Amino acid sequence: MYLKTLKLKNFRSYDSIEVEFDKNLNVIIGKNDIGKSTLLEALDIFFGQERIKIDITDKNVFQGSEMSISCCFITDDDKEYLIDTDVKTKLKDEYLLNKDGLLEIKKVWDCSKDKLTASSLKTYIVCEYPKEFQDAPLPILKITDLKKILENKGNENIAFALHDKLNNNELEGLEIGPYSSDMDKKIPIKNIDKRKRADIRKAIYQVLDDKECKTIELPIDKEDSKNIWNSISLDLPLYFLFQSDRPNKDTDKEVQDPLKVITKTAIENVIDKLEEVKALIKDSAEKIGNETIKKLEEMNPELAKVLKPDVSNKAWDTLFSFSFIGDDNIPMNKRGSGVRRLILLNYFRAEAERINTNKRNVIYAIEEPETSQHPNHQTLLIEALNEIAQKPNNQVLITTHSPEIAKQTKSEHLILVDKVDGKNMIIQDDNKLKAITETLGITTYLGKLVICVEGENDINFLMNINQSISDFKETIDLKKEKIKLIPMGGSALKNWIDRHYLEGSNVIEFHLYDKDSNEQYKSSIEKVNQREDESKGVLTRKREMENYIHPSLFQSEFHIDCSNIKDWDNTDVASIVTNKTNRFDDEKIIKQIANGKLTKQMTKELLIEMNSYEEINSWFKEIKRLNEN
Repeated sequence: MYLKTLKLKNFRSYDSIEVEFDKNLNVIIGKNDIGKSTLLEALDIFFGQERIKIDITDKNVFQGSEMSISCCFITDDDKEYLIDTDVKTKLKDEYLLNKDGLLEIKKVWDCSKDKLTASSLKTYIVCEYPKEFQDAPLPILKITDLKKILENKGNENIAFALHDKLNNNELEGLEIGPYSSDMDKKIPIKNIDKRKRADIRKAIYQVLDDKECKTIELPIDKEDSKNIWNSISLDLPLYFLFQSDRPNKDTDKEVQDPLKVITKTAIENVIDKLEEVKALIKDSAEKIGNETIKKLEEMNPELAKVLKPDVSNKAWDTLFSFSFIGDDNIPMNKRGSGVRRLILLNYFRAEAERINTNKRNVIYAIEEPETSQHPNHQTLLIEALNEIAQKPNNQVLITTHSPEIAKQTKSEHLILVDKVDGKNMIIQDDNKLKAITETLGITTYLGKLVICVEGENDINFLMNINQSISDFKETIDLKKEKIKLIPMGGSALKNWIDRHYLEGSNVIEFHLYDKDSNEQYKSSIEKVNQREDESKGVLTRKREMENYIHPSLFQSEFHIDCSNIKDWDNTDVASIVTNKTNRFDDEKIIKQIANGKLTKQMTKELLIEMNSYEEINSWFKEIKRLNEN
């Protein structure tokens, strides 16, 4: 289950807003006090993590007497939920999805009083439900009320339609109780022995003449509907919020949060076994309690009559703790903010490498992870977060003021919060990237020259080949000159070139893109070269950067034979290697290894043998020229 949309109504600085999230990485950008942290904290409140306590002061001061937080989720269509006590059913079959086919859960707080209490909160499922039952949705009805629908209580059409379908065996998959096949159709159906609410609802849904639906808010916090919430909530993503505040105490949030997540994650991996233990303890305690009440009944029947066993327990993660202990016994809060934040950084780096066998989705929300970090650490951090976000069942949300993080993020993963006509809004139009560059001051940060490539693999290729081969490094040392390399993959590339976002900034751009098999970026390169500034665009002569790496290095690394590949310059190398090796089945991994590791093994002699040396040398000469102009 993935978070797709967050909706806020009358919450803090937002009178009304909808935020769409990518299922992998999301980077929220905006000026100070614009409401970035509010989005993450609203989610913490929604998921009930209780790190953030909702208060009456959270209500937007200019709007109504209610505030609400809604979340929409992409669900597995085949997933079944136990919304009754006996039979599992699908959300779609129960009409519990909204008009977009998403599971939408809405939490509403009544703010008409001086403070919020437990009774102030109401929880709903916003769904498209059959109009005929919009006032009394079937999932929240008791079985006695459902049976009344079959007993001609103003529903003759439904009752008779069910009777006909039962006689003709048209209700597939239903286990209906005894009925008389020769029953007079004018007599209400009273002999259906239905013991399962889900099957009764299924039967009623099948015979509805008018299936027109209307958006309703179905309450799921009342006694008759709590099973719905209890079942669905077990499938909601786990949500972990890491904030940038740095209180100077031993329980520093920056240190404790990742440690708590380690504990929670470990518990989630064995939760089934722990729940079995809990059930055994509960059964044993209730048995002892009932025996005690039975004995009490001999002495005081009235008192024994009103008593019953009630077993409560604490959350499992409160029974365990995890920490790091150093030989010097120096508390983490004495080591400086940068070191404390490094604990968070390396937690995420470790998490990126850990194989998560738990099928429950996890949302990692991090507020300004770049705080107190060197730019080099920021690069490591965003790489780690990208790796986490790409893993199945993971979703990453971060807020940032860092140009370093923003420039490494694809356009579709950037979320810009800005103020329009006095209201905080999400900017989604064609000017988003330009507004982001202005918000973060990227043009000042970039320096005189930037190198624009398609993605991270191209950055690794250029940096490694530049540092590994002395001729190129002597021409221009990219690392020493601190020239920024920007990944422009996906829609970001086309938007950047078409909109010319750095126009008028005095920043010169050098664009280098793969030729590919169809020269898809040829027109983009031509647009760059038609500009009136010094910007330059180059299309590679070979298919991709992998084609500039000598075949022998692939043979050695992956233990495959590349001698039979005739046209190496135009071959889809990653695909060939994937097909030839049994070690990897993902072309992305092949590309990462090739550009991240094999490029460091390239030599001038190997490039000359491949007729690639002069071409690559011309790139660096052009970069030097632009940088010195």
